[in-house]
Amino acid sequence: MFFSQIHLLPILILFLPTLISSEPLRLTDKTWKDMLCGQWMVEFYAPWCPSCQHFTPIWNDFAKAMTSKEVKVAAVDINDYPSLSGRFRISVLPTIYYVRDGVFRQFNGERSLNGLKNYIEFQEWQRTEPVSRYFAPDSIPMSMISSLFDISVLVKDAYTVLLEQYGWPAWLIYIVFSIGVIFIGFILGFGFLMIIDYCLAGTPKDEFDDIPDDSRDVEDSDESDTPKPLKTKTKAKPITSSTPQRAKKTAALNTKTRPSPPVELQDDEALLDEVLTGDQDDDDVDSEEMNTSDVAQGTDEDDQTASTSVRQRRVNK
Repeated sequence: MFFSQIHLLPILILFLPTLISSEPLRLTDKTWKDMLCGQWMVEFYAPWCPSCQHFTPIWNDFAKAMTSKEVKVAAVDINDYPSLSGRFRISVLPTIYYVRDGVFRQFNGERSLNGLKNYIEFQEWQRTEPVSRYFAPDSIPMSMISSLFDISVLVKDAYTVLLEQYGWPAWLIYIVFSIGVIFIGFILGFGFLMIIDYCLAGTPKDEFDDIPDDSRDVEDSDESDTPKPLKTKTKAKPITSSTPQRAKKTAALNTKTRPSPPVELQDDEALLDEVLTGDQDDDDVDSEEMNTSDVAQGTDEDDQTASTSVRQRRVNK
């Protein structure tokens, strides 16, 4: 009995891979993050796709071949989980991704058992460029796209419930959905507008603080517009002159420069102009007198030289 069990042990070891479940793992929108750890080969398919139906036996055989490897083989039905099709940007069926420690690469090799095995065993995946970090399934942009797919699924389910269970007509459901979309768009647009206005324009407190205070300037301008009385002038010293005409004008100036009651600013300006014109006339008179005296002195000197020359001639004779 003991020896018979020993003979059966190699047979069990030989058929052990067939006893272990070798079907591909099924990933959902809740468990898809399991592929971020380790090595994975993931197929995205749809039951209605003829190419997927033809490729299913090959994929099952590849899953059996990878049981001894550290590679997990999985499959995702995009009909059941459309959000994953948006997250992984599925545009062709079937689509295969090779994932190694969170780095995604899309398999574009031969869709055969040998092609799949060589891609793993000979590390042909190193020749494939990894997906950009911005378009990786675990990035923020792809998460937003996945959320949009989830919203579309909710709208579809709501349409089915209202049409089949509550008996609403299709045109009424479309009108309700249109009003809802317009209202949500208005709320989102208004919210973004308020955020942009707050970020660019700043708070109202800062705007009022930046306004200059012109009240003091207004008060100063009002004070400058009001006429002010002129201060009384101090007694000026009498101005003396050597010429008779200047003496007369200086006397008149002395009489005008006596202390007088306050007058307006225009009278002072007129008085200043009169004094300046008087001084200019005096200077002109002085210059004329100096010219005439110089001319007279020159003629006297000429007469003296002429008389001395005549006397010398008489003496010589």
